[in-house]
Amino acid sequence: MLHRTRKRLIAVHNRLKAEKQSLEQAKTQIKSLKKESAKKSDRIERLNNDIMVASQSSEANARCGKELYLHIKNGGTTVTWTKQDYELCMAYCKIEFAETMAEIERCYGNIARKQLIMLLQHLNYDYAAIGRVLGINSDSVRKNIARITPLTK
Repeated sequence: MLHRTRKRLIAVHNRLKAEKQSLEQAKTQIKSLKKESAKKSDRIERLNNDIMVASQSSEANARCGKELYLHIKNGGTTVTWTKQDYELCMAYCKIEFAETMAEIERCYGNIARKQLIMLLQHLNYDYAAIGRVLGINSDSVRKNIARITPLTK
């Protein structure tokens, strides 16, 4: 009888030992998951900050593009504009004149400065006015427009 009791105690002890190991593994997994969760939370927070910064940057770009567009509309020129200035103005125009810009892009592709020429022509600027905006003469405007060949016919 003592022998059976000892066997049972050993079996119970082995089960307890296995359950203890199982419990330790579960604790290790929980710690690991908590670390991963903390890393993911940090990553999510960084991404949210990036989104907020991009949104603010996008708003600032839209305002800058609008100012550049209004500068042209009020008789200003683009003589001192950089490539970024053209891009900002075009980005604003894509918002303000979405259908027109989509049609220009569909027909002519993404051609920054020449897009501006096409947009101004669509807005009923004559060659002289477009030339004044770009700081070139009207003959150059006419030649530029003649060189812009549609992608679709």
